This record gives sequence, C-alpha cells and structure tokens, in this order.
Amino acid sequence: MATDEKERQLMLERKMPFARELVWKAMTDPEHVNRWWGPDGFRNEGVTMDFRVGGAWIFEMVGPDGVRYPNQSVFKEITAPSRLVFDHGDGERIWFEATVTLQEIGSGTLITLRQLYPSRESRDEVINKYGALEGGKQHLAKLEAYIKENL
Repeated sequence: MATDEKERQLMLERKMPFARELVWKAMTDPEHVNRWWGPDGFRNEGVTMDFRVGGAWIFEMVGPDGVRYPNQSVFKEITAPSRLVFDHGDGERIWFEATVTLQEIGSGTLITLRQLYPSRESRDEVINKYGALEGGKQHLAKLEAYIKENL
C-alpha cells in the first residue's frame, strides 16, 4: 500500500465469536443492519436499500440531540460473505470509500473496516471533529451485541 493511502485511511478491527455468514447477514440485510448501524445513541430513519452493485443505501442518521445527518452509500463491490466496498457520503459528495472484510478465524470472524479518504486532512477532520475512531468502536460493539441478542 502506498504511503499516501496509509495517511488517508482509518482502520478498525474487531474479532467476533460468530460465523462469518451470520456477521455478513447482520451487516447487509436491511432487516438487520438498520437496527444497529451507527454509534451509541444514534438511529436511522427514512431508510431505503438497494443491495446490489450500483445500488444505493440512503438514510438519515439521527443523533441523540435530534440532529439529522443525511447518508448515502453506493455499493461498488459485493463478494458474499467476505467483502463489501462502497462509496459513502451525504448525497452531495463522497466522504470516503469503505471496505469491509470478513475473515474466518478460529471459531469466529475478524471484521476489518477501512475508510479511505480523499486527503489526510479530511480523514483527520472526521477523527478530531466527529470522533470517528470512538464512534467506529461503538458501531462494532453494537453489531456484536445485536448479533448475540437477535441472530
């Protein structure tokens, strides 16, 4: 990987004690993903998902304070049950390219989330201004709790 890409990416990993197919289902099935997606205290409203390459996932993420954040992702690659790539933004601009990789390990799954930003400055902004690292950790913890309780 080029040094430039390392400076523009945000990476998170989490091991979960679930089969890869189960994690994939929770992350890609609209019936499930919209029930846990986002950091603590956030919920999704106005959701539509066309889960196919070229399809879009559109929703408003509503924060604990009621602030609404428009979200739009366009799927670029879907390789079930191991890899998902999408451009993520707000419908006006793309903020980053997300790559989700699910790798079977022992009795569970290693989830790797990679966000690649257009510049180091834009990556640093989401980390420093929006708490993207902590939000991402909360996001993955919510996924694990959701699978444990619902699937």
